Amino acid sequence: MAGNESKVVQYLFDNIGKIKLNHIGTVESIGAPKKGQEGYIQITNESEMHLIATTDSKKKADVYINDFGVSVKQEGGSFGFNRLQRKSLDSVFSMLEFQNIPEKIRKFDEEVEKFHQSSDKKRNIDWSVFFNEQEFCDLTELLMTKYSPKYGFSQHPADLILIAAKAIKTTTDICVMDFPEYFKLKKDKLKIAIRRQWVGQDSTSEHKRAVSIAKVPENSSWVFNEVSGEPRNGWKSDFPESDRKTVYFIMIEEVKGRMGRKKKNR
Repeated sequence: MAGNESKVVQYLFDNIGKIKLNHIGTVESIGAPKKGQEGYIQITNESEMHLIATTDSKKKADVYINDFGVSVKQEGGSFGFNRLQRKSLDSVFSMLEFQNIPEKIRKFDEEVEKFHQSSDKKRNIDWSVFFNEQEFCDLTELLMTKYSPKYGFSQHPADLILIAAKAIKTTTDICVMDFPEYFKLKKDKLKIAIRRQWVGQDSTSEHKRAVSIAKVPENSSWVFNEVSGEPRNGWKSDFPESDRKTVYFIMIEEVKGRMGRKKKNR
């Protein structure tokens, strides 16, 4: 869910019949994805706007505009996909018919280990370290618009991607693209981001997620019995220090600012 998703949808609803968007045309209708089933609920009045803001990690389309499933992103940095676990790499890469899958996974293991042991803590890595351009394009499209390793293919795939400024003043603050246009525009800003959580950290939700990741045998290469880094909210006072673990997963992240030159694909 984009940080400005509600504002985007509100702006579109307030301007139904008045604005045109690329690929969509004049905005005639706004719909909220139905939870747990295909289709959407058309928004006809202000009291129904809360349906758009409902959290559902199974959906790829945040909103329907004129029957198009649309993923909403805020300009200036966002996540294309969150929390890809080590256990999912083989199945996702196989689905996409990648070559040299064991070598790709070995490289991920190597980079996670390096991050865990390093004091440099450079968590964002050029995707060219792992993939050629077509592979990364296919992976990003699959995870952003169609599929989640946890839930399978979405009942609400995204046909289009809408990028909007944090504060929308005019229609020029909104850009609608199909995925090839999005990838061409953003590929130099997209990174593979190594992220971590801790078993024993004070946040109950983050602790439970870390425990869930750590107990899966296929994730063991990205689970460490020693602590690296420090959770912002500290540690649970009633959890044994000796049982703390650091667990890792990866994200596809759009980063801000100018990107440096990419490393040569290996």
